Amino acid sequence: MKSTIMNIMKVIAVIMLLFSGDIVANENKSVDWVSFEEAITRAAKENKHIVVDFYTDWCKWCKVMDEQTYKNSEVVTYGNEKFLFAKINAESNTMVSYRGQQFTCRQLTAALGIRGYPATVFMNEKGEFITKISGFIQPDQFMPILEFLDGKYYDKMSFDDFMKTRKS
Repeated sequence: MKSTIMNIMKVIAVIMLLFSGDIVANENKSVDWVSFEEAITRAAKENKHIVVDFYTDWCKWCKVMDEQTYKNSEVVTYGNEKFLFAKINAESNTMVSYRGQQFTCRQLTAALGIRGYPATVFMNEKGEFITKISGFIQPDQFMPILEFLDGKYYDKMSFDDFMKTRKS
């Protein structure tokens, strides 16, 4: 009887250890980042929208968004299933191809009218611009945006109307 209880306690301890390790792993997990060009290429094939994070190395709120929003477990789980995520350093001279043209990251940033950081650009599965949001977006604000885009509600209603009908 005593050895049975001890064995049960050992099994419970192992399960708790594995579970706590999984929690730590999820806390450090981020959305799956791909290159901008890969996101454009894969979006049509996978029928996924694209989220592009425009950042700079010196931007404090860019780093906060990386840590709080792009590592939020709900954003990671839902986002990785439904979206492709790409990062662009807004001050980089690295070349990217977009819609048949070559741009430096700096030029693409300017072409999209981005003037503040972080900036998040949302594109449809064809790589077409839908909208952009400047500034830090908290995870609880980011999730409804992802749901709005994934459901293509932008074709049917305003975001405000969507929020009125959205289930929490």
